[in-house]
Amino acid sequence: MAELVLSGIIPVLFEKLVSEALENIARNKGIEAEIEKLKESLNQIQSVLTDVAEKEITSQPVKRWLNELQHLAYDIDDFLDGLATEAMDCEFNRLSKTITSKVRKLIPTFCTNFLPPRKHEELDNITTKLQNLLKEKSDLGLTVKEEPD
Repeated sequence: MAELVLSGIIPVLFEKLVSEALENIARNKGIEAEIEKLKESLNQIQSVLTDVAEKEITSQPVKRWLNELQHLAYDIDDFLDGLATEAMDCEFNRLSKTITSKVRKLIPTFCTNFLPPRKHEELDNITTKLQNLLKEKSDLGLTVKEEPD
């Protein structure tokens, strides 16, 4: 069951990770390397999903691993959406300078090219969890299955 959900969300995450918009955001925030690591790690995870589907039925540790991976996939999705929202807010704030001063006072003007500390911690946490899950996949005997041509 979790394998099916992951099979659906991982391609969506890849789409977001390779989007031009995210590449621009990552470049502006200096997190290109971290985004590239996320792509590589998710690619490794996706390559074992076929093997996981077979083992999920009989192995409780594999079921737990998949559940943790599913939650992490949603965390990654939320993080990427947050970056996109922050970028839109910054663009909106930049464009809002033409609005009257009364309206401008209602719009937050704080916008920086740096990730706030909470965002750095969130990205570090995601990266750590993903690396731990990748290490654990080997301990569970999960292998890459070749897709049939």
